Amino acid sequence: MKEATFDYQTDRFPRLVAFWNASWRGIDVQQWAGLLLSGAILLAVGLQLGRGGLTALVESPPRRPAFWVVFGLLYALPSACEWLIFRRLWRLPLSGFVALLRKQVANELVLGYSGDVQFYLWARGNLKMANSPFGAVKDVAILSAVAGNALTVILMILIWPLLTEAVAGPLARTFAWSVGMIAVTSLVLFGIRRRLFSLGRRDLLFVFAVHLGRILGCLASLAILAHLMLPHVAVGWLLVLVTLRMMLSRLPLLPAKDVVFAGLVAILFGPEAQIVLVMALIGSLIIATQLVVGLVTALPVFTSPRSFA
Repeated sequence: MKEATFDYQTDRFPRLVAFWNASWRGIDVQQWAGLLLSGAILLAVGLQLGRGGLTALVESPPRRPAFWVVFGLLYALPSACEWLIFRRLWRLPLSGFVALLRKQVANELVLGYSGDVQFYLWARGNLKMANSPFGAVKDVAILSAVAGNALTVILMILIWPLLTEAVAGPLARTFAWSVGMIAVTSLVLFGIRRRLFSLGRRDLLFVFAVHLGRILGCLASLAILAHLMLPHVAVGWLLVLVTLRMMLSRLPLLPAKDVVFAGLVAILFGPEAQIVLVMALIGSLIIATQLVVGLVTALPVFTSPRSFA
């Protein structure tokens, strides 16, 4: 196991450092943590299969080639963009893309930011660095949230008249509070940016720009998928839907966001609306892909625990 130098965030806690570098039965704490997180991914896979959340996909799988091409872009884009980011920051090899896919699955199926923890463990064990990767992983995660918050507020302002038709009463007030909280959180992060971030200014701007491109690309891909299946749906309502999805994605502790999104669509548009079936199918397809990727990327960790070393 290669020892990485801890940065200032962890040097303040020498006992934590000693515990982190300890080992039992030949496998150190970091490897045990990696195994536990991979086990959580496999458990989440089993739970999703047990709930029967893939019914829509089994009953009416998409057959248009264009749909699958766009869906592939939608799924791969987040990990591809993060690979570009860490390629610039760490000279991340192509093999790191697998770790980023595992990170994506853990964040979606297990718990928000659990994938970031797992990716941090992988980076400490597999990359040669003078300092701990904690600072870069932290900055990238924070800037992802800031970029998402900024675009969420902008999109909601642009389509506010349509949103007022979709939501009313207490739900409208909840949405308004959500916008306010997002704006305040972003302002607070901006105010303490000098103490919060570890990367240089140019790197921060690059990371922020890539995150903006990733989010816009994912929103466009999702809207195109819906349009391919329901070409008669107005573009305005598609914007409402992708904005709702963006808002859900800002809740870091909410797993299986696509399933929740499909339920919210059913509440807003009624259980008989075709858009409900389309969004349920896309959500089921995303879950199915997460299950496959989770199995493929997590099982090798148990067959070779030293993959975290």
